[in-house]
Amino acid sequence: MHPDDPEAEAYYESTYGALMKACPGAKGIVFVGESCEFPSKDPHTTGRLRLDPAPDGKPDPRPSPGWWPCTDYPQWINLLKRVLRKDNPDLDIVFWTYNWGWAPEEDRLALIRSLPTDISLQATFEMFEDVEKDGIMTRCVDYTASFEGPGKYFRSEAETAHERGITLYAMSNTAGLTWDFGTIPYEPIPFHWARRYRALLKAREQWGLTGLMESHHYGWWPSFVNELAKWAYWEPQTTTEEMAAQLADRDFGAEGGPLAVQAWEAWSDAIRDYVPTNEDQYGPFRVGPAYPLIFQTEREPFPSAEYAHFGNRILNTVYGSRNPDRLAGEIGLLARMKSRWEEGIASLEQAIAVTPERKQFEARRMLGLGQFIRNCLQTTINTKRWWQLKQRLENEPDEANAILDEMVTLAEAEIANAEATIPLVDADSRLGWEPSMEYMTDRSHLEWKIAQVRAVIDEEIPEFRRSL
Repeated sequence: MHPDDPEAEAYYESTYGALMKACPGAKGIVFVGESCEFPSKDPHTTGRLRLDPAPDGKPDPRPSPGWWPCTDYPQWINLLKRVLRKDNPDLDIVFWTYNWGWAPEEDRLALIRSLPTDISLQATFEMFEDVEKDGIMTRCVDYTASFEGPGKYFRSEAETAHERGITLYAMSNTAGLTWDFGTIPYEPIPFHWARRYRALLKAREQWGLTGLMESHHYGWWPSFVNELAKWAYWEPQTTTEEMAAQLADRDFGAEGGPLAVQAWEAWSDAIRDYVPTNEDQYGPFRVGPAYPLIFQTEREPFPSAEYAHFGNRILNTVYGSRNPDRLAGEIGLLARMKSRWEEGIASLEQAIAVTPERKQFEARRMLGLGQFIRNCLQTTINTKRWWQLKQRLENEPDEANAILDEMVTLAEAEIANAEATIPLVDADSRLGWEPSMEYMTDRSHLEWKIAQVRAVIDEEIPEFRRSL
């Protein structure tokens, strides 16, 4: 309900008020636009919730209130503040501006300047930043570690919050995982994470950054990256390089440790060539080698557990590039990333060869993670090439048979990539899983994908050839 509604206070008392009565020891609550939008009166918006139908049945180009820095959010927050703190006076109310980081700066900052100062503001550290890589302009979409941050969006809001004395938090993902790869436990890129640690500490000095959201619904997983994050924020200070060497020695032995550090250096360098796009993070990077290669139509949906919170609802299997002119450059960047990543795999294999027996199990687990990420990269490269060939098939009918031959070769290579991933997920049940999607890249999904691509090769492409 809008806070002007005479029944609004009773309505929010029955929801958030009841929550506080049930959980009086709660330390804080985070509000993010898409999850708590209300029928705002801001004329920049539709004025209704995202799923509510338009009164006149006509499409409205304006965003719904959850995706705009509405002028009446302060009014809404003040009402909720009154309800929530009735039973929990010390509750930290965190207002997260994730959904409208794309909006004009003047509108975003006007909202921050009108917020109450006894709440906390949270901004995502790297999102919405445009980063040029080898002449290709990339944009940091949903959470990526590839750009350490801060982005302009975070910087502008942090400065304004600091001016007003509002407590500042950042969505940092420094528990070790982002949406770069959807079904892994953590990204083993310690020296790149260190760049973010340093940037966060600088934000603390400049703008009073006080707290971090270090993971999202993908959770966190115990790893050496967590440990490095802890040490980065500890006093007396030590460097990530010093701590990484000590952890590598602990986990791989005195002889294997330096080789493991070499692997981590290669991976930390490789991640900077990662290309974050919506079509990839909601496509092949979301589920890796289980991602299908659709030829003409999707014959069956991607298998998903009925009990999953999101399941396949946050996966788009019909791939399409929003910036086809950038595709060749994106493929080049990812191919370079894969090459550098494989250098890291080779170094880790050398480390494992001299790792003491009692440390072998966890060492091999890290190797499996590195190989799984390499296979995810290969799937995304193959998916982009597949889309290019489909475009050529549509635009170059005289070359159809030759293009189809290329598609068969590419499809066979992707089947081999999926087959090579099965032993990795069999060996480590954490690979291929994500809390809100459940299993998406386990053996059964990989076998489903192999059968799907095999049907394209054996049935759909021959059928298409006959129709030429």
